[in-house]
Amino acid sequence: MKICNAEAMKMIKSLEKDLERIKLNEELNAVFSYKEGEKKILPEYDYAKTRQEKEEINAKIRKIKHALAIANTVYKIDYFNITIGEALVYLAQLNNEYDELEELANRRKITRHITSNGVLEYTECAYEPEQVKKDRKEIYAQICKLQVAIDRANLNSEIEL
Repeated sequence: MKICNAEAMKMIKSLEKDLERIKLNEELNAVFSYKEGEKKILPEYDYAKTRQEKEEINAKIRKIKHALAIANTVYKIDYFNITIGEALVYLAQLNNEYDELEELANRRKITRHITSNGVLEYTECAYEPEQVKKDRKEIYAQICKLQVAIDRANLNSEIEL
């Protein structure tokens, strides 16, 4: 069965939700309490069946993630001429750079304050905050282009399951 990467990622999310449901059921039903002299009312829980269900779901997730990993190393994003995998790494790098510039851009060029002994002290940026704001805007535009390219690639590339 062939599906696009985006569908595969949705399948993984759905399977992970199934695992969460099984885990919650296990938490609620794996142990039970009763008072002395009362009849035990056993919850609907089967340890072996639960382990088997979790392993089957995990196996499906592994298979899909493996196929995605392979696709991410092969499928190239035309505009950037890099693979999806490289694009994901590049996107993380750009986001880190954007966060760093965000911090630098929010500083004033020069500030002053009075020290504890009454001396006026100045703090000045060794860079131009306005230039940082321009660079930050360019990086944000690059992030947007890259994210759209990744999304498009995830819709256009297919994996075999």
